[in-house]
Amino acid sequence: MHTPTLLWTALVAGLLTALSLKFLKVFHFVKWSPLGWSQKWNVLAMESPIVKWLVLITVLVLLFIALYSILHVTSKIPSSITSIVLAVIFVCAVEWTISRPDSIGSAFKSVSIPFLCLIAMITRFVVGTSVFMKNELPKNAK
Repeated sequence: MHTPTLLWTALVAGLLTALSLKFLKVFHFVKWSPLGWSQKWNVLAMESPIVKWLVLITVLVLLFIALYSILHVTSKIPSSITSIVLAVIFVCAVEWTISRPDSIGSAFKSVSIPFLCLIAMITRFVVGTSVFMKNELPKNAK
């Protein structure tokens, strides 16, 4: 189960997510900062931004390792459907946590479409790799 593919997939997905979050923030596609968690939760608030980015990347890599491992067993469900559903759930949870909307309608209006697309693509990458490796390993054993 713990193959080099798992580690490389999680590492690439974590780095790509962090770089994409920075891109989304620089071009104002999201109204919140990817490093805003440090002030909100008062964790590493006085540290340099490099340390905060490294912590964010580490958490993302661990999240993608867990996602890869959990979704390794869902090889019967199409990867596209799984990734879209997970992306919508994750984006709604993140946006709900950050913006604290008054109603469900305002929550849907506050969702950043570029952020949703980014998470859907990266989730598709992780889910697709996990399912592919699950199906490919038994073929190699023959």
